[in-house]
Amino acid sequence: MTAHDSQFPALSYRRDDEIDLRDIALMLLDGWKWILGSVATAVVLALVFVAVSPQSFRASTSYTPAPEGLRQLNQMPGIDYSAATTQAELELKLGSFGNLRDFIGAHPEWLSIAQAEADEQGVTLDEHLRLHYFDKLKISLPAKDGTGPHQLSLEYPESRKGAALLNDYLAWTEARYTQTLVQRASRALETAVTRNSEKMQAHLDAYQDSVNAEITRLEEQHDIHLAELDDQLQAEKNAEHRSRLERIRTLTQAEAIAQRLGITQPTSPLELGDEGQPLSDYDDISIGTSLPLYFMGTQALAAEKEVVEQSLEEDASTPAIRDIEKKIAQLQHERRIEALQHRDDGSPFIEAYNQLRQENTLLRANRVAATDIDVVEVVNLAYRPNRPEGPGKALVLALAIVLGGMLGVMLVMCVSFGRSLKRYRVQRT
Repeated sequence: MTAHDSQFPALSYRRDDEIDLRDIALMLLDGWKWILGSVATAVVLALVFVAVSPQSFRASTSYTPAPEGLRQLNQMPGIDYSAATTQAELELKLGSFGNLRDFIGAHPEWLSIAQAEADEQGVTLDEHLRLHYFDKLKISLPAKDGTGPHQLSLEYPESRKGAALLNDYLAWTEARYTQTLVQRASRALETAVTRNSEKMQAHLDAYQDSVNAEITRLEEQHDIHLAELDDQLQAEKNAEHRSRLERIRTLTQAEAIAQRLGITQPTSPLELGDEGQPLSDYDDISIGTSLPLYFMGTQALAAEKEVVEQSLEEDASTPAIRDIEKKIAQLQHERRIEALQHRDDGSPFIEAYNQLRQENTLLRANRVAATDIDVVEVVNLAYRPNRPEGPGKALVLALAIVLGGMLGVMLVMCVSFGRSLKRYRVQRT
């Protein structure tokens, strides 16, 4: 301590307690073994970590809804899917363990790999698939605005072909879901066709009932008309019979008058005149507006009466009777009733039935196939990344050196502090 320092003891105390950078450098130089040992230990631990911890890679594939992939599907009856709906259903299947297990089971190459890995680890196939496949699968949605492609990613070890597995899984799941959509469309189509067929049968049944009712009505009208014609025919025959009887009576009276007058041959009043006696008492028995009937003479009257009497045993035939008989003959074959009775298929006469049949024909022609449906479009296929997930080996070693050096410096400072503290206690004693 100098004389100047003795005059200012507080200043001298502060100078003794100050740590000079030179002292720190000398301290670190003296403790280089600690620093080197710490760095070496950290590097060894880093190498052990790198060697023990398995390297994992992450592959991802991105996809978006197909803009026109559902057009053909939505033309089916009762089907109306949006792109968001089908994409959500597809992602539900992608995130299903059962779907992943079915995919592995449907591909022998992936099944053999997974089974070998499970046997090596001593676990069941389902446990291995859940721990090392399903739990490593992740579906990432776009940002908050909802735009952009969705991503399906898989974390896998270096020994596994994770990128190919991911691409196959997405393609297989989409194909399977597409087949499900085709089956739904087919069921909807069959339901629509069946419903239309039931309506068609109902229209046929209703039409047949109406035809039967029409036949019954026509048959009743036919029977009534035929009965009326039979009554008219019988009335005409009876009238004709009475007319003949009346003719016979008239001829009999005229014959009696002719016998009284002695008229045997047809004659005239001039030839018959006797002293100018009038013959008007018998004018009512006449031949129309001409001469009285008895002027025909008894022979002609007897012959006509005989012919008329013989015609009583025969069927009467007059224009009216023949006309009625013609109508009756026509009614023996009611063509409308026969046509209705012999109609096997009434469908051509039902407009609603024909419309439904045409609709069914169009529906059956509107089949949809799996190739007509495209749920999503793959934007980027999965590929193997250039480096694994997490920090690389160089970074781990660099961090080990830095952290080891820092730990070594801290150890040197702690050792130096311990030594100085020990000297201080010795000086105090």
